[in-house]
Amino acid sequence: MKDRASTRTDDNFIEIVGIHEDHCINCHQCIAVCPVKVCSNGSGDVVKFNNRLCIGCGKCIEACIKSHGGIVEKSARFPVDDGPEFIRDIDTNDIIALVAPSAQSNFVLKKLISALKLLGVKAVYDVSLGAEITVACYHHALASGQVKKPMISQCCPAIVKYIEIHHPGLIDYLAPSGSPVYDLAVYVRSIHPNSRLAFISPCLAKRREFQDSKMVDYNVTFQSLINIFRLKNIELDLLDSNEFDNVISAGMATSFPTPGGLKETYLNNYPQTMGSSIIKIEGPIVYEKYLKDLEWAIKRDMPDLPMLVDILSCEKGCNMGAGCINHRKTIDQIEIAVATRSEQGINNEKSMRELQKFLSEVIQKYDFSYSFYCDLSSFNDIKLPSNDELNRIYADMHKSEEKDFRNCAACGYNSCYQMAVAIFNELNKVGNCHLYQEKELLKEQGTLNQMIEESVKLNEQLQAEIGERQQQEQILVQNSKLAAMGEMVGMIAHQWRQPLSSISTIAGNLNVFIELDQYDKNQFINLLNEINTHAQYLSKTINDFRHFFKPDNPRNIAFINDIIDSTLNIIGKSLEYRSISLEKDYLFPTPILTYPNELMQVFLNIIKNAIDALTDNKIVNPSIGIKGYQRHGYQIVEISDNAGGIPEEILDKIFNPYFSTKGPAIGTGLGLYMSRTIIEEHCRGALRAHNNDRGACFTITLPIQV
Repeated sequence: MKDRASTRTDDNFIEIVGIHEDHCINCHQCIAVCPVKVCSNGSGDVVKFNNRLCIGCGKCIEACIKSHGGIVEKSARFPVDDGPEFIRDIDTNDIIALVAPSAQSNFVLKKLISALKLLGVKAVYDVSLGAEITVACYHHALASGQVKKPMISQCCPAIVKYIEIHHPGLIDYLAPSGSPVYDLAVYVRSIHPNSRLAFISPCLAKRREFQDSKMVDYNVTFQSLINIFRLKNIELDLLDSNEFDNVISAGMATSFPTPGGLKETYLNNYPQTMGSSIIKIEGPIVYEKYLKDLEWAIKRDMPDLPMLVDILSCEKGCNMGAGCINHRKTIDQIEIAVATRSEQGINNEKSMRELQKFLSEVIQKYDFSYSFYCDLSSFNDIKLPSNDELNRIYADMHKSEEKDFRNCAACGYNSCYQMAVAIFNELNKVGNCHLYQEKELLKEQGTLNQMIEESVKLNEQLQAEIGERQQQEQILVQNSKLAAMGEMVGMIAHQWRQPLSSISTIAGNLNVFIELDQYDKNQFINLLNEINTHAQYLSKTINDFRHFFKPDNPRNIAFINDIIDSTLNIIGKSLEYRSISLEKDYLFPTPILTYPNELMQVFLNIIKNAIDALTDNKIVNPSIGIKGYQRHGYQIVEISDNAGGIPEEILDKIFNPYFSTKGPAIGTGLGLYMSRTIIEEHCRGALRAHNNDRGACFTITLPIQV
């Protein structure tokens, strides 16, 4: 028997799955549910899509919507059909609607017919009648002995495309006649030769079938159609019932969209057929096992091969295809709706006789043969790694022993081997392997543990050194204070010499005037005012000779906003980890000349102290507030918490060096001391602390111009 498959060299496949890459969250659920796997590339930050390897099952769209919380608008993948073209052409063309049998489980069928005609469709036909033709053609082909067995049903275009790409050896076993919609289209075109045909469809992949056969012009999914009805303000519930324009009604074939519907129809129409000669199979197992086993068995001419394979991609058949709208119905509701219609169809013996007569006539009169299969195996350019290459990939994935080969499918592939093949073909990366991530985290944890151990040892050494040096440092600090005081007293004495001399002279004169009894009130008032003037000068001199530490790093122009934000970037995770809310209310319009790094140290010290206080006091709803504003030439930052405040008896001690409430093992007592030093001595500002009704509040005041 001559091979029926042609070889296709172009890859101009019509689009059936659209991509919004900016919506992709890189969860790889699209890869997990995809029977092909290799049509998606998970090696980057978003999953890329290869249209020519897609079979159009639509599973990735359902998974993507689910990954986005069921919100269709957020999904990275969306269905593509001919709905826009259909509605564009409806007013200028005679369009005939061919309604899929699964419409029974998605709509009120007779109201759907009315809605389509209200939309502008000229006639509406039931594809269930096409399914009856399909079964008759299958029987004729099998009875004639002119087809290879087992004959594989080609009703599902996703299955056909998968066979064309991945199992070209099975192409010659595909049915030589068309699908139900194809067969009905052949018949309807004989009645309406100048009309365009639209398939009202549960399936995305049919668009590809129509691209190959050119028999149908539009694939309009139920999802797209319901949106068109909304756009046109057509409410199905308000419409009257209507009937198909078929000259004759279908029988058992109305059950075609249910798994096993083909088998059920064949056995009903040809009861002499053994039920065991027809196999029905659907869902993921088709791709994971069945087709591989079937091709293997055919090559070896194994016994017990079936006569006919009733095969579908969707696990629940066409009743719940990717274009359906009945996902909120129960499985029972869906299948009972279809089964009830098929039971009604076969109960009328007269109608069944007329149907058989009709089928005998049309298969003799019309050509329902289908020869549009293509060998697309050249598109599947996946390369298999050698053992050495495979072992290198496994090593990169940290798979070194048997237990590492978990086949957990967390990466989206069914086995570690498939993942390794994908990595070899640059369709994924080792970083997406669950075991790799786990072992990398363990390595990082080990490194962190080592760093912690080293830090503990270093801290112990530092604590010992601090214990030895603390007394010496206290003496040095005290000596430094005394030295500073000595210098200050010397300078003050130099500046005070003249005013003190003047005060002494005036006082002597006053004493002489009193002894000589030359008291004059106005003269005494003037001399006392002169003494007061000299005293004010002495007070001013004290302020002029205050001694501050000098900064040893250059100043920069910076926005306080940026410095606070940089600080929060460092410590923000600590706040989140402890469930501490952060209340921010600051915006400084003017940059200032200051020391950004040192200010960051100040903000870190204060915020860290607030975190510790909130944690130690076990505050139920802990919060830290940062408020900033500009006033009278100063930029002011207030950092507050709700930890209850600082005890009043130590409030005036917290800026002292080595003063800490945390104990020597935790606090050094230098944080706030250094913070005040930075603010007041380097930045020419002020740092103050007080308690409010919520807790402690630290106020930092910085001059805009220094």
